[in-house]
Amino acid sequence: MTNQTYLRMRLTGSPAGFSLRWRTLAATVILAAIPALAGHAQQAPATEPAAQTTAPAPEAAKPEAAKPTPAKPAPAKPAPAKPAEATDGKNMGKYQVHSMVDLGGRFAEKNGSHAMWATMINQSTGARVLGQEVRMHTLDPHKTPFFDTLSSSSFGYGGDPYDTTYLNLSKGKWYDFASNFRRSRQYFDYNLLDNSLLGPSQLVAQPDSLHLFNTVRRSTDTLLTILPVSLVSFRLGYNHGTHEGPSYSTIHQGGDVQEYQWFRNAIDTWVAGVDYKPVQRTTFSYDQFLVFYKGDTNYRLQGPMFVLPDGSPVSVGVNLLTTTNCGTSGTANFGPAVKNGVVNPFCSGTTVEDQNAPTRTSFPTEQFRFASSYWDKVAMNGRFLYSGGNSRVNSFNQTFVGFNSRTFFREIVDTGALPNGHLANNKRVNVNGDYSIRAEFTPIFEVSDVVNYWDVRVPGRTAWNEFTLKGVATQKGPPVVYGTSLLTPLNDPSLTASTTLNTDAHYLAHKNAGNTVLGTVAITPQFKFTGGWRFNARQIKVDDDPRMVWHQNWLLLGAVIQPSHALRVNLNYDLMHSQSANATTTPSDTYTREAPNRISDLRARVQSKPAKWIDFSASGIAYFADNKDPLVNHKEHNTDVSFTTRIIPAESMSLELDYAYQSVYSQTDLCYTATPPPVGAGSGGTCQFTGGGNPYRGNGLYKAPTTFFNGMFHYTAPKYVAMGAGVRVNSINGYAEMLSPYQVPGALQSTYWTPYADLVVHIAPQWSWHGDWNRPDYAESGPAGPAPRDFNGNIFTLGVKYAF
Repeated sequence: MTNQTYLRMRLTGSPAGFSLRWRTLAATVILAAIPALAGHAQQAPATEPAAQTTAPAPEAAKPEAAKPTPAKPAPAKPAPAKPAEATDGKNMGKYQVHSMVDLGGRFAEKNGSHAMWATMINQSTGARVLGQEVRMHTLDPHKTPFFDTLSSSSFGYGGDPYDTTYLNLSKGKWYDFASNFRRSRQYFDYNLLDNSLLGPSQLVAQPDSLHLFNTVRRSTDTLLTILPVSLVSFRLGYNHGTHEGPSYSTIHQGGDVQEYQWFRNAIDTWVAGVDYKPVQRTTFSYDQFLVFYKGDTNYRLQGPMFVLPDGSPVSVGVNLLTTTNCGTSGTANFGPAVKNGVVNPFCSGTTVEDQNAPTRTSFPTEQFRFASSYWDKVAMNGRFLYSGGNSRVNSFNQTFVGFNSRTFFREIVDTGALPNGHLANNKRVNVNGDYSIRAEFTPIFEVSDVVNYWDVRVPGRTAWNEFTLKGVATQKGPPVVYGTSLLTPLNDPSLTASTTLNTDAHYLAHKNAGNTVLGTVAITPQFKFTGGWRFNARQIKVDDDPRMVWHQNWLLLGAVIQPSHALRVNLNYDLMHSQSANATTTPSDTYTREAPNRISDLRARVQSKPAKWIDFSASGIAYFADNKDPLVNHKEHNTDVSFTTRIIPAESMSLELDYAYQSVYSQTDLCYTATPPPVGAGSGGTCQFTGGGNPYRGNGLYKAPTTFFNGMFHYTAPKYVAMGAGVRVNSINGYAEMLSPYQVPGALQSTYWTPYADLVVHIAPQWSWHGDWNRPDYAESGPAGPAPRDFNGNIFTLGVKYAF
C-alpha cells in the first residue's frame, strides 16, 4: 500500500546479497588482522615474552556490549628498557600523538516483521568505521603557532542509523574551538498507529501504519571562543540542522485519503556573545541569537489507486468497507463503491489532493546573564531574555479535485490572500528571566530563592481565497436526472463556480511567574533536612475572552541521611495543589482539562557499599495525581521500584544485576459514538445528548506494568583476552480501554529481550581483535491485528583496532 519495498532495501539491504556481504566482510576483518599477526610473529622471542608494563589501550565504545575492565598488569620481570607503548603515544613533529582506528563490519540476519525490525533496531549488514580517535598535544607551545591541542573522534559510519564526529582545537589563552556533526535515521512503521481498524472487510488493506516515515536528522554545531581566560572573551557559533525524508499522512478531504509527503524542516542559528570577568568568580555575559527556520514539507495524493469507468485513476480513501454502497437509492447509480477494481463514479473519490505551504520563521533573540560567587557564602546568577519572532506562510496552495458525495463539491482550490500570496503572518514576543541566590547563614543553615518570569504574546492573522465548483444531486424522478459524479467534466455548465475571501485573526497571551524558596539545615553531620515552598501563577488570554488565571502551591520536603560512609539515603516529597484564581473567568482548576490539580510525589534513593567489592543502590517513586472535576474525573499514578548491584570480587571480573518494576496508570472520562457499540459500553453520566445521538461514556483506561532485568558478567584474562555476556529483558503486561472490536493490545502486551556477548583478543602490541553478538527478540502475546509485528534476529560485529 505504501510502496515500502524500495525504502526497506535502502534500510536493511537485499536478502539476496546477504551471504556474499557476510563472506566479504569476514575476509576483510581477517586480512586486516594479518599484518598485526605477522608483526607479532616477527617480534615474538623464543622464550616467554616479558609482561607488558602498561595495560592495553581502552576499547572504543560499542553500541551493544559494555566494556570489559582491563586487568591490572602483573609485576614486570627485569627486562631491557624498551620504548613507551600505546598509552605514551608517539612524538610526531612537534606534537605528542595518540591515535586509534577500529574498522570492521556488522552482520545482521532477521526474521519476522521487517517493518518492526527497522523501527526498533534498524541495523543492516555492511562495513563500518566502528571507532576513530586522534589526540595531539604540543611538545612546545612556542613552536606550534596554530594549535596546542587537537582531539577528534567518530563512530558509526558505513551504515549505522547513528553516526557522529567531534573535533576540538585550542591554542592556550588565545582560542577554543569545538564542533560536531551528528546524523540519525529514524524509520517508523508501527501498524497499529493511524490505522483504520475496520477489520477484515475493509476495502483497502492496511498492514502498515498510514503515517509511516523514514527520515534523517543532520546537525552541525560549531563554537569558537576567543581569549577564553582573559578579562573579556568573545564567542561565535553556528548551528545547522535538517530533518527530512519520505513520510505519509492522511487528510480528511473527499474520502479520507492517504498523502505522500516529502518532509523537510531546516533551522540555522547564528550565535555571538561576549563574557566580562571584572572580579574573581564573577562573569557577565551578553548573547545574540539569530534563528532562521524553513519548513518546506509538501504533499500529494498517495494510492492505492483504483480506476473510474473511463480508466482514470482515483482514490476512495482508507476507511471504506467492501460492503459499502453509494449513489442514490432507487436509481441505477446505486451500488458497491468498488466492483472488480472499478469505482462507482457517484461515490466520494479523489483524483488530486496536494498542498504547498512553505513556511519561513525568524527568531532574533538577546540574552543577558550573570553568575557570581564572589563572596564565599553567597552565590547568585540571573538571566534576562527578549525575543521577537516573525513567521509567514508563502505561496500557499491546496487543491482538491474529485467528488464529495455529502457536499457535492467537484473541486476546491485554496490560495493565500495576503500580499504576495501569503496565507498567514504571525508574530511571537517572548520576555523571560530568572534570578537565584543561595546564602549560607551558618555552617549548618542555608537558604536559596529562585524567581522566574515568562511572558509570551502571539498575535496572528490569516486570509485565503477559496474557489469551489459545486455540483448537483441526482433527482430520482421520474424521470431520473443524474447529478454530479467523478466523471463530470470540470467545465460542465451544471457546476456552480464561486470564490470566497476568508479572513481570521487571533491573539494568545501566556504569562507565568513563580518563586521557590528552600531552606536547608544540617541537624547533624549524618542528617540534612530541606524544606520549602513554591508558588506559581499562570495567566492565559485568548482573543477577547476574559483573562484566565490559575495558582499553584507546592510543598517541598527533602532529607539526606548518611549514618556512615557505606550508606546514604535521599528522600524527597512534593505536594501540589492547583486552583482557579477567579471562578467567574476561570471555571476549571487546571489550564488543560485533563491535567491534574493535585499531585503527590515521593522519591527515595539508597546507595550502599557494604564491602569494598560490592556497590548496591535502590530507588523508588510513588506518584499520584488526580482531577476531580465531574466533567473530567482524571486519575493517574506511577509507581517505580528499581535495584542495581555491582560485584567486583577481583580486578579481572565483575557482575552487574539490575531490576526495575514500573506501573503506569491513568484514566479520564471520555465520550464517543460507535455503531455498533463495543461490548460493555456505558451511557449517561457527564455525556449529554448531541445531534449525532447519545454518546457512550468511556474511562480512557490505560495501565502498563513493566518489568525490566539486566544481568552482565565480564572477565579479563591477563594481557590477552577479555570477554563478557549478559541479557536484557523488558516485559509489559498491560491493557487499555478498547473502543473498536478490531483493536488489539499490541506493545501493551509484549516482551523484548536481548542476550549478548563480547570478546576482545589482544593479538599484538597495539593491535586487538574484537567481536560481539546480540539477539533482539520482540514478541506480542495478544492478537496480531492488521499484520504481525513480532521479529527476532542476530547482529554480529567484528572489528580490528589499532591504537598507539
